[in-house]
Amino acid sequence: MKNHKALAVEIATAGDMAWFETHLDRRLRIRNMVPGEFDDVVGPPPVGMTWRTIVLEAQPGARSRQAIALPLGTDTDVLTDRDLFDLFLQVAPSGARAMIASLRKIKLPADRATTGRSVSNIRQTEPNT
Repeated sequence: MKNHKALAVEIATAGDMAWFETHLDRRLRIRNMVPGEFDDVVGPPPVGMTWRTIVLEAQPGARSRQAIALPLGTDTDVLTDRDLFDLFLQVAPSGARAMIASLRKIKLPADRATTGRSVSNIRQTEPNT
């Protein structure tokens, strides 16, 4: 049986994969955080905030996830990819740009059209505390 962390990451990864497969023109998404998805995000968010996850797909199947606390009621549907990228970089650990660049250079064996986005979460970034 999988531990809680592994199950949370598996659920998050599967959901991200499915979302990006149906939104081929997008490189970033924001979603509700899966409880247990991040080791260092425990307990409730700060008062008036909610935990969310920004997912950046550097290339099909190579994704990085970043936790963020946003004010309750934030309309995330109006956030552009540029907005999401700026938020991602604000909360990502130092070196995030270099990590993203390295993900973009990786040659993945799977072709999106034939096998989907089979490689996921090559490296998960952890939120700053």
